[in-house]
Amino acid sequence: MKKLFLYIFLGLLWCNIGFAEDKKELKWGKDYSSDLNGNIINFGWKVKSVRKTNDKEIYILNKNNWIMYCIVFFADEEIETTCNIP
Repeated sequence: MKKLFLYIFLGLLWCNIGFAEDKKELKWGKDYSSDLNGNIINFGWKVKSVRKTNDKEIYILNKNNWIMYCIVFFADEEIETTCNIP
């Protein structure tokens, strides 16, 4: 009986290896850019949350289980945006 459980356990353990999903790599210019508005409008990223401070806003974007951080800096009359995938 112990051998039967061992064989079943090892069989289930072995079968689990084949079902791992490979993540698709994102390519700059094809799947995302460094611009917040471009990522939302052109590439279909969705805003998950926004954090606001005195001089910047941090947007967390989500697309197909990928996460992107976009930071919008406010300085005098300029607005600068940078987006990165961690």
